[in-house]
Amino acid sequence: MNSQLKMFFIFALVAPPLFAQDWDAIHAKLARADAKAIIQMLTGYDVFEREIAMAQIAREDMRPELTRAAADALATIQSPDFRIQLITVLAERNDPAASLAIRNALNDTDENVRNAAIAACGQMKDDKAADRLIEMYKKAPSSEDLREALRRIPNPAIDTYLVTALKSKTATNHAAVLDLLAARRYHDVYALAMNPNFFDDSNMTLMRSAATVIRTYAPEGGFRPLLDFAQKLKPQAVELLKGTLTTTLNEATDKVSHEQYIAGLLQTCSPDFVETLTELLSVSQGPIALSVLSKRLASDDVDTRKDAARNLGRWNNEDALPALVVAGKNDRDLGVQNRAWLAVTDVAKRENKINLKKRAVAALEQTIWFAPRQAQRTDAFEALKLYVEKDDSIKGLLDKIEAERFELADDVKELKKKHNIK
Repeated sequence: MNSQLKMFFIFALVAPPLFAQDWDAIHAKLARADAKAIIQMLTGYDVFEREIAMAQIAREDMRPELTRAAADALATIQSPDFRIQLITVLAERNDPAASLAIRNALNDTDENVRNAAIAACGQMKDDKAADRLIEMYKKAPSSEDLREALRRIPNPAIDTYLVTALKSKTATNHAAVLDLLAARRYHDVYALAMNPNFFDDSNMTLMRSAATVIRTYAPEGGFRPLLDFAQKLKPQAVELLKGTLTTTLNEATDKVSHEQYIAGLLQTCSPDFVETLTELLSVSQGPIALSVLSKRLASDDVDTRKDAARNLGRWNNEDALPALVVAGKNDRDLGVQNRAWLAVTDVAKRENKINLKKRAVAALEQTIWFAPRQAQRTDAFEALKLYVEKDDSIKGLLDKIEAERFELADDVKELKKKHNIK
């Protein structure tokens, strides 16, 4: 065995008893130590003593005199690393008696010490540190440490400053300020975010922050004010609010009145806003929404008819199917026909999520016979499979498809065999 390996084994055997003796000696020393002695251990050469002393200050020895001694030591300890450690454990101790010393450390010449003091002020929720932290934030608005500290401290002066900064035309960090107000749960942050200037396309980060605040804090019954607000915005901004519009509409108790309101807006709104309104009608899915979209299938404008077919294809019941079948069979534009037949299949496929009845089977039959593309007919047949076990009348339809739609004959035979249909 070589000499290095021998030394390793000797150390492995001897070290634990030595460490145990060290720990016992340090704890014996602590048992006799006053607050000043514990602080002296922080700057000693023994690493074990330093660690144990730090633990005493952090949570194990809650004597007020130890808090005072540790706070006083912050002004005299030379090593920045030791000052950082001491600030950290004092913050964990969370004794207000140390707050002044930690606030003073906000002016330390060492940046890392200042950052530790910022974090400690936030952790201790030191109201009296607010003014100094605000001044620091003005100079370094991108500092994560400052933002987190300001988030934690409940001083209203922070809200006042942030609101003023948000309304300032010269400030360049509106998005970060709005995010911070939201993180602080400022009571009026929703109203602040409902500012058309935040959605003018010049600052995508600010647009997203405002949209996030609106989504998070949208009040109950807030659908109509939000819809009126969205009308003032450009299409790119409206896209960011569609999810919130959908959610608030779904949660509304007076959907009928909202459908009536949307129907009225369709007559007067900007063309850019029409698609948003028709999508909202497809979300609401009430009788007024169905009537409005069905009538739009008869419009002279091709794009209007396509949009109506697409939105009717989102229906979660059979009510939209008759209008879609008529459009698929009779519309003079092939694109509208295709869109209508696809919409029929989209609705019918929801059988595994909702309870559809015989109108869905009838609509799929029409699709199989009249859809101009084979892919559409095949897709409709795949949807028809969902109804085989639920509708006895399908047997006759399967026989008809097998006899007259040769491209689907093999699929029908396989389906009949699977379900033992003679």
